[in-house]
Amino acid sequence: MLKKLLLPFLALACFYSESLFVTLFPGESLFSGRILIPHFLAVFLLFVCAYYNYRIALLYGFIFGFLFDIYYTEINGIYLVLFPFIIFLADKMLKVLHNNLFVFCLIVLVNLTVLEFLVYQINLIIQKTELTIMQFADWRLWPTLAFNVAFYILFSFPLRNLLIRQRKEIFDE
Repeated sequence: MLKKLLLPFLALACFYSESLFVTLFPGESLFSGRILIPHFLAVFLLFVCAYYNYRIALLYGFIFGFLFDIYYTEINGIYLVLFPFIIFLADKMLKVLHNNLFVFCLIVLVNLTVLEFLVYQINLIIQKTELTIMQFADWRLWPTLAFNVAFYILFSFPLRNLLIRQRKEIFDE
């Protein structure tokens, strides 16, 4: 029973750790106006897709995308659609590319870039932002990608090993 609760618990921990990080870490004041967006949940969902199960990652993408929209955004439906979309893209990339941690890091970067760019475009369309594409890239995209790569480097080995072990234990029963 506890084995089956570990994955939802980790997803929930990633979900809440994003808001805790933003609250406790004064990123804009330290990095001269640069915006660091933690995407711990998105990275976790991509790991679940790659090393656990694609369908479970999609299910979690829908559930946590809906929760993400309710708690963090003013526009409902953005992350409800975008989380499953990046999981779908990652799954297609993983079928073509060799799956090792370096290549998977590039896949995560591409998918986070797609996520950030689509959120920016939606905010631009509904006039919630006035940033130009260059300002967006300089102030938000590059710092966000660099920060999430640091998160990836710290947690890639333990998370991959945990998910592989969980998959073996759950699906071998």
